[in-house]
Amino acid sequence: MQMSAENLQEELDLRHVENRQIKKELEKLIQDYKPEKTASTDVTMRIILKDEEPVCQHPRRLAFTETQEVNKQIEEWLNEGIIRPSSAEYASPIVMVKKKDGSSRMCIDYRKLNQKLVKDKFPLPIIEDVLDTLQEAKVYSTLDLRNGFFHVDVDEDCRKYTSFIVPDGQFEFNKVPFGLSTSPGVFQRYVSSIFRDLTRKGIVISYLDDLVIPAKTEQEGLEKLKIIFEVAKKYGLEIKFKKCQFLKKEN
Repeated sequence: MQMSAENLQEELDLRHVENRQIKKELEKLIQDYKPEKTASTDVTMRIILKDEEPVCQHPRRLAFTETQEVNKQIEEWLNEGIIRPSSAEYASPIVMVKKKDGSSRMCIDYRKLNQKLVKDKFPLPIIEDVLDTLQEAKVYSTLDLRNGFFHVDVDEDCRKYTSFIVPDGQFEFNKVPFGLSTSPGVFQRYVSSIFRDLTRKGIVISYLDDLVIPAKTEQEGLEKLKIIFEVAKKYGLEIKFKKCQFLKKEN
């Protein structure tokens, strides 16, 4: 999704960028960003269970306002291809989680299913190693991937395990859902496969849906961002710009 100049000013504060030319190039880089997905990885979610006894639970009752929110979310996910109708013998209930603004967010309660999952062994980055890498940086940028897990497909024959149930329907995920204990490892594997070469060159650090780009100068930071954006665009990565930081100086 491209960002207009008006939206850029509303969502991002770039007043700290000292060099006017760099600031101008950065604004254009952000405004012109449009994921195209001309490349893909072979990373998908494979779900392996410790036994074959299905986890099947009943739907939980919802208040009227919660039902409206659930229906809206399900409709959005169906339209975006995130989920599809299901008739699986597996079914996990949903739970409504209150947000800071008072509204509720629909989550899937996979606790019982998680007890049966064989863990994904792919490691998350070691925080101490990340901090060591950042020590020499004077300028840094952070990118937040929008709905990160939804970038990754669930294997066709494993989608039945992700099935969830609401009072008036049952659905399963085409994309990696939040709430499964193996989802973070799968997503880290996915992001690492995309940025592996750039990580080895010290251009980017990936930690789940956050990308950190360290640099010694604003110019170096801008050049690294151009490289990252080109790769992210090619793999169709959606960026949540209002949660990003660009060319921030270390205090």
